Amino acid sequence: MKKVVYAVTRYGKTGQTRVTGLGYITDTDLIIACQSKENKPYIRVFEDCIKDCHPIPYKPGEHSGGYYEIREVEVETKNGAKETIEVQIDYKIWYKFVD
Repeated sequence: MKKVVYAVTRYGKTGQTRVTGLGYITDTDLIIACQSKENKPYIRVFEDCIKDCHPIPYKPGEHSGGYYEIREVEVETKNGAKETIEVQIDYKIWYKFVD
């Protein structure tokens, strides 16, 4: 694993959310430490995102790319029944290797 400085931007209907900090890169994944709304710490893994990131020209050690994931979300319909739908969540990932 290699240590990196990262920025992950999540895009959605309500705008964008950005998270930055120190994390780790494996051969395929970005691993970062996060904190939930209830202030509980957890580890977030962006699986297979490294293959979608490319080196940024004229900026040695920096990489950037797009990433998306599909999540199943349970929603309530007009008649009160619950239905499961799939939602695509888009991210932009940037990272730079730390010596």
